[in-house]
Amino acid sequence: MAGNEMNPVLLGVFCLMMILSGATLGVVLKLQSNVEIDGKKFEHPFFLVLVMFIGEALCIFFYIGEKMYLKNKYGSVEESPEMKGAVAKGLRTDINPLLLAIPMLCDSGATALLMIAYINIPASIAQMMGGFVVFIVAIFSIIFLKARFFRHHWLGLCFVFVGICLVATAALIDKNGGDENGSVALGVILMVFSIAVQGSQFIVEEKLLSSYYLSPFKAVGWEGITGCFLWSVLLIIFQYIPCDGTICNNGRVENTRVAFDFIGDSVPLVFFLLGNIIFVAGMNGLGMIVTKYASAATRVILQQTKTVLVWIFFLIYPHGGHENFKVLQLIGFLVLLVGVILYNEILVLPFLGFNANTKKALAQKKMRTGSLISGSERSMSIKAQEMDPLLTEEQTKGNENGD
Repeated sequence: MAGNEMNPVLLGVFCLMMILSGATLGVVLKLQSNVEIDGKKFEHPFFLVLVMFIGEALCIFFYIGEKMYLKNKYGSVEESPEMKGAVAKGLRTDINPLLLAIPMLCDSGATALLMIAYINIPASIAQMMGGFVVFIVAIFSIIFLKARFFRHHWLGLCFVFVGICLVATAALIDKNGGDENGSVALGVILMVFSIAVQGSQFIVEEKLLSSYYLSPFKAVGWEGITGCFLWSVLLIIFQYIPCDGTICNNGRVENTRVAFDFIGDSVPLVFFLLGNIIFVAGMNGLGMIVTKYASAATRVILQQTKTVLVWIFFLIYPHGGHENFKVLQLIGFLVLLVGVILYNEILVLPFLGFNANTKKALAQKKMRTGSLISGSERSMSIKAQEMDPLLTEEQTKGNENGD
């Protein structure tokens, strides 16, 4: 678990903002995917990876603003309470920016695999499988971060996964399959690898944030900058690799020239791409804050709720979304929300030990343990005074306080 602290109310606000920015991004991406020119859609998955990293790179400006604020308020970043607290905890402050390229590579791999998988399998199956990332992150957290998950956490995770499966099943029944030209087996395999790599990304980010004094905006910004450099080079290479398979469009692995021609001919697409960049910055910057002050698992679980908001939006505004009300989908979303509430201890079940290891219960246990130790020390001090009448009251108090 992340070892940093933040006011719970402020953290809750950041969580809500992360969900809203993620949901808005989902709406923008869905509208963007429906833009057509002469009956042809904008299908450039690798180009969109570069767009994503441009959004992440914008976070470096928030980091610069954050540094200026701390310098104006405290004279220097080193004098800020958070920096002093980090040093007191033994966190390193000299992170090599190249370390932030590690989560960028994970993000690149996961996104590229996901984009290709979407071409070959129905979106409902992808959504169902994507929900399994909550378990991947939980398992990786236990293995690599030595995190502890209690039974109410696992119950919440199960509810989240079941809810996602119900939502995806409703979509699968409604659409009855996916792209007949795609290879479902290939799509499923790529999706599995994508989930594993994405889970690794979240764990690496949490490890860096818990080991270094690191601004979330700096982390996301450097990921975006290194990602922009990498994908600018890759897109040039992809432009000259012929490909006519199920994972390719426009006769190349990625035809960036065609992508720019498409953008130049569609004003709505320009606005959707700008919205894509802005909300990617918001979702990832805020998401990194949640990772730092809560945990990667909390971030992943909360992000699943954005699908509820996207669904509600397109029920109200059906143009381009093509969402129909389905009872099974509603049940799935309700189950998902119950899972989020249980995991985050908003609702605590008072039976079968589900309330035994909540944050409140653990804090009470710690207080009771502290009281027992304090009482034991006082008892030992009284016995010492009885054995030695010359022991003054001031000395006794000194012993109690550890002087």
